[in-house]
Amino acid sequence: MSSSRLRLILVCALVGACLGTASQILLINGRMKEFRSLAKLVVGGQMLMQQDDETERFLQDFYGTIIETIESAEMKRRALERVRALNPDLKDKECDVAIRVARTKGSAIFNILATGSDPKYTRIFLDAVLDEFISFRQSIREQARGKVLEQFLQEVVTRQKKMEDSMAALEKIRVRVDNLSTKSDQERIVMRLNTLRNQRDDLRLELKPVDTKDAARQPLEAKLGAAEQEIQSIEIELKRHEPDLSELRTLTEKSAMDKLAYEKLFELVCEKLPGIFDCRADYIAIQERASPSSENVEDWVLPIAVGAGGGGFLGALLGLFLSFLILQAPKPPQMPTAI
Repeated sequence: MSSSRLRLILVCALVGACLGTASQILLINGRMKEFRSLAKLVVGGQMLMQQDDETERFLQDFYGTIIETIESAEMKRRALERVRALNPDLKDKECDVAIRVARTKGSAIFNILATGSDPKYTRIFLDAVLDEFISFRQSIREQARGKVLEQFLQEVVTRQKKMEDSMAALEKIRVRVDNLSTKSDQERIVMRLNTLRNQRDDLRLELKPVDTKDAARQPLEAKLGAAEQEIQSIEIELKRHEPDLSELRTLTEKSAMDKLAYEKLFELVCEKLPGIFDCRADYIAIQERASPSSENVEDWVLPIAVGAGGGGFLGALLGLFLSFLILQAPKPPQMPTAI
């Protein structure tokens, strides 16, 4: 490579490096100032004490939900409305504030970084995001507790109504059975029936050895017929009461089961209610509120080095291309040397 060609490449590379450096300086100086404010949230509760795989997967989803919720457009909209309502004097300083959330590795601490062009507005906006997120999560918890409590109470009311219906039906059939025949009457009739059956059996035994033509047989047969007739009458009477008695037994068992189910459910509700309203089960609290905003000063070394290197490389390529064109150009005719 000739020296003139090398000089051209070096000059173009130097010019390109200077232009690249100048463009990076102009680009950095042309940017608006950025101010950053930092806040922290901490997650705690009983679920963090467990170490099984299922709990770990649940926590990862839980953490991801927290990050997405804080960075969502809805939280920014809520925070903007809050700032406008509580700080109307900052209306002329409104600016777009970027919110980014990162969890500290190996912990349940979330770092929330707000970046904006006005230091005071950025810090106040970040505080508003924290307050709106805590308020939003509290409302979600209240709704969930309300639904669970409503389901419990609805089940209790249903079981109570079922128990009361069973008790009313039992009382109704009990009154009817008592009107038809009291318990003592039932016992008396059953005892009478057993006595008559024993007498019938005894008469049958007495009749077996007695000849059919014997005069003593007729009184025995008359007694046997009267006993059998009374037995049939009592059995008919008992059968007439049997459906009511059977229904009474069925309703008594059903009423006892419904009452037991209601009492167990009531005990369960009493056990679960403290857990439903216990906010210590899992919580998210503000560990650090928004810090005073500080200006984000970028490192100029790397951007300028990239600009100088890129410009020099492009300049060198341009110099190489120009030198190639010069070599390919036709040379001018030379004048003959004088004799």
